[in-house]
Amino acid sequence: MTIKVGNFVRGLWLWLLVCLALAAASRGAFADPASACTVASAECPFVSSLLAQREGYGRAATGGLGGAVVTVTSSADAGPGTLRDALANVDGPRWIRFASDMTITLLSQLHVPGNVTIDGRGHRVTLLDYGLGIYRSSNVIVTHLTIDGRLRTFSQAINVANYSSNVWIDHLDLSRFADRLLNVKNGSTDVTVSWVKFHDDDKVMLLNNITSKDLFANYDRDKVARVTVHHCYFLNTVQRNPRAQFGTFHIFNNLLENWDFYGMSFSLQARALVEGNIFSNVSKRDCVEPKFFPTVEGVNANYCKYIADAPSRSALPNGGSDQKNFERTAQLYGAGRDYRAYLSVRDNLYLGDARPVLVSYLPEKVSAPPYCYKYDTPTPKLAEEIRQLAGNTGGQTPGTSCQ
Repeated sequence: MTIKVGNFVRGLWLWLLVCLALAAASRGAFADPASACTVASAECPFVSSLLAQREGYGRAATGGLGGAVVTVTSSADAGPGTLRDALANVDGPRWIRFASDMTITLLSQLHVPGNVTIDGRGHRVTLLDYGLGIYRSSNVIVTHLTIDGRLRTFSQAINVANYSSNVWIDHLDLSRFADRLLNVKNGSTDVTVSWVKFHDDDKVMLLNNITSKDLFANYDRDKVARVTVHHCYFLNTVQRNPRAQFGTFHIFNNLLENWDFYGMSFSLQARALVEGNIFSNVSKRDCVEPKFFPTVEGVNANYCKYIADAPSRSALPNGGSDQKNFERTAQLYGAGRDYRAYLSVRDNLYLGDARPVLVSYLPEKVSAPPYCYKYDTPTPKLAEEIRQLAGNTGGQTPGTSCQ
């Protein structure tokens, strides 16, 4: 039998090329349209696919839509090709992507201007020690990053502050910051936090904060806050998942698992719809906290001793975080005020040893969300979906059918 070596070799090469193409496609290399789109127009697949997933109060965020596509090529802290350089001297909308997997050790916080998207999809991008500050910025989208503070700096993973608006924080993995993982404060509003994994941290999320003995000193400024938190995964945290004051909040379809002190907290005339969340905790488990969490107050904190009773604190009692301070100062500042939040609480699920705490309080003061949204009935199946898809993951998450 005669073997035609030339045909055999050509066939082998063709077979290898097909295999390489399929492997590259599975990694998203051939689906990456960055090489084809120099402008982040609505026709670019990577732009339209992301914007289709917007929901909640931050649904109007456009990020870098219509702007130049800028690719980060260097993992250095600063200099040409770095993320810091891409965020500097921005004179118009900008959609920032990454050329490869990279770990960036930051020497200071990165400031994110308005009309910017930081899009880590397609690569594993990690920021260490510092995170992102969004100050007086509108139309910001941040998606698919890992930000790990390593408990080295008194900073935040994401700080949305100083009258920022139309901000969407999506598919991040946030952990180990000595201050907080996420703030929304100081007159900021219209923010959505979706499919984020918060883990291994103490004071996780603060939605507005108190800076005066008069608890309501900044009420008029901060009551404008409107924040949606949905399909987020809070794992092995201590508290503030979230802690919310003053503004309007929609907290739905989140999974809180194995908090060490308490789950959620609402107070000071916040208006919150809390629906379809899953609270899962067990009283007999090992503590995975570090020896201590450093705090800005200089107190080294550890909460392992509270684990046995933590399941009964899926939340603090309404207003509990601020009741003592309110009563202490009520005669001076509290006339006509309420230390409690106005709550509409429904359809939440409690697994393991977790027990309900929050109940509705003056729910007629809580307006229905002014948008449509994809709501999932809370079930163990949904909990597993959130475990798999929340965070800096490559999995596709469902978007809403309306904007």
